[in-house]
Amino acid sequence: MTTNTDPSHTLESNVRSYVRSFPFVATSAKGATITAEDGTEYLDFLSGAGTLNYGHNNDHFKQAIINYIEEDGIVHGLDMATKAKNSFIDTFSETILEPRDLNYRLQFCGPTGTNAVEAAIKLAKSLRA
Repeated sequence: MTTNTDPSHTLESNVRSYVRSFPFVATSAKGATITAEDGTEYLDFLSGAGTLNYGHNNDHFKQAIINYIEEDGIVHGLDMATKAKNSFIDTFSETILEPRDLNYRLQFCGPTGTNAVEAAIKLAKSLRA
């Protein structure tokens, strides 16, 4: 098994783009800082393309995530009903929807663009009806 210690690794597709723009191998991250193999620190302007609004390895979330995984919590369930999903829905409703008297529904799209397109088509159809 080979490891990618060279950003121009020959097993990666030519379609890759970030690895060409950032000529280092990241080894760790904390907050808005990414650290490379050689110890150089970089400010992360990507923020996980929007998934890391609270930074890498946020101390407020880390232990809760570790506890959840140690309890064998569901980490991939698409749109199945799970205890974590129900907890999120209840908290979102209590924190966001109810105080604003909003009568909205939540849509949990899957990991592909197809799911988002399907949801958009269904929404557009419902608005026409």
